Amino acid sequence: MARLLAGLEGAGCRNIRLYRDDARLLMARLAGASLERIFVLFPDPWPKSRHHKRRIVGPATVPEFARLLRDGGELRVATDDAEYMGWILQHMAGHDAFRWRARGPADWRARPADWPATRYEKKAVAAGRRCAFFRFARLPRGG
Repeated sequence: MARLLAGLEGAGCRNIRLYRDDARLLMARLAGASLERIFVLFPDPWPKSRHHKRRIVGPATVPEFARLLRDGGELRVATDDAEYMGWILQHMAGHDAFRWRARGPADWRARPADWPATRYEKKAVAAGRRCAFFRFARLPRGG
């Protein structure tokens, strides 16, 4: 957290808020269509089946992401867990508010330049795991 704060200050960022708890507690309190981007970077994959309900990308949170993002906004999700990659794609493809922005494998296999690097990504690469960097566009609301 301290390194993040120092980096934000050095970059001159002024409109950023940090929350040090489970983001799901905060999501319900935010106004609809109030976010331009949501980053979910290397969340815990909760690999045991009985723990899948705890995953940050899932049936309860995908509709919340859709509610929070402005039309044209973007949900960005990174993971190094192969099973979680499939889970993310399954849950995102099953929601009509989002479109996966990938046009080819290179669009999700390499971290885009405008994504922050994380220590979890560095650990995954050092361990020989492949990372996925998914981008989902919030489609315009009907009506």
